[in-house]
Amino acid sequence: MNKIKILAAAVVLSFCTSTMAFAQGNTLDIDSLISNNIDSTYEVKNADISIQQAENSYNQAAKNASSYADQLNDDLDTYTKLTVMQGMSVAPRQAKFSIYKYTEEKEIVENKVKVDAYTQYTAVMNSKDALDLQQQKFDNSEQLYDSAKLKLNLGVVTEADVKQAEVSYYDAKASLNKAQRDYDLQIMKLNQIFDIDVYVKYDTPLKDKTEEAPYIRSYDDYVSDALENRGEIVIGQENINLKEFEYNVIKGVYPSKYETSNKIGQYNLDKAKDTLELDKLYITNDINKLYNDLQTKCKMIDSKKDALALAEKNYNTALVKYNVGVLSKIDFDSQKVNLKTAQNDLKSLQRDIWMAQFKLNTACGIGSDISKITY
Repeated sequence: MNKIKILAAAVVLSFCTSTMAFAQGNTLDIDSLISNNIDSTYEVKNADISIQQAENSYNQAAKNASSYADQLNDDLDTYTKLTVMQGMSVAPRQAKFSIYKYTEEKEIVENKVKVDAYTQYTAVMNSKDALDLQQQKFDNSEQLYDSAKLKLNLGVVTEADVKQAEVSYYDAKASLNKAQRDYDLQIMKLNQIFDIDVYVKYDTPLKDKTEEAPYIRSYDDYVSDALENRGEIVIGQENINLKEFEYNVIKGVYPSKYETSNKIGQYNLDKAKDTLELDKLYITNDINKLYNDLQTKCKMIDSKKDALALAEKNYNTALVKYNVGVLSKIDFDSQKVNLKTAQNDLKSLQRDIWMAQFKLNTACGIGSDISKITY
């Protein structure tokens, strides 16, 4: 019996503790969410596995190299000699290249997670603004509905007026519920990026990611950085170094450029160089798109500010009229909604500008698209 009581008390204590933890809330800090969870994402874990496998392959290739060295002598035919030399020197070099490649790719994958997370966080913030706007509209319709029912009892309005207010009320309620579902969905998608429970809720986003006047360097500066830092470039150049090494080993056994093995080695080297040149063209085009996107968004900021200024002016005018009793509550609430809409539109664009700048800066570093690594 005592054991049962102790167990029951433990269950109650556990429930109370979890309830208290839930009540304390869960603030959404996107930067902390990324830093605390990025290593546990599926993509990053896979990258770590690839690195570990490459390191294991290198260790094995290094061990095998000594046994190949023991087999090397002048009596071997050229084909066997090439096979032995490749096992002795090329295999470890290839494994070392794989370590380098997968290590660089891990950083690219981490950047992809960040881009995906910040992009989704932007969707979360926009959805939260839309939810707040719908809440404001619902509150207005609820007040009008309650007022209509009261006025009906006083004989001031007709039943048709109340019915119209009721329809508006339920329409606003449906829109609010839809906005809430969309916000919940955006949170789920954000959680999904980090492979955490999609049903985790957050009290409120801690900070916004906005920008309206970013420092934009010259297009050539961005291209220059990208052509120096991108994963396609650094891995591609290392791949060329590897193919040159492989070709030199082949030439040591088959020096004639007319030999089949020599031709294959030369072909692989030329292909690596051609691939790098094609990657440079792709990267330049990629930067051009991102650069133009950022500039286009920045050019839109003034019109959004003008729209907000007009909405603020109309709201202030409406507030004065409403306070002196010459403007109806419906018309005043309409101006409040217009103001909130203009504020949301400006915030959304500021988030888009921040995101566009982040993508451009990331693209000028090692990048965020592992699918472009074809080596």
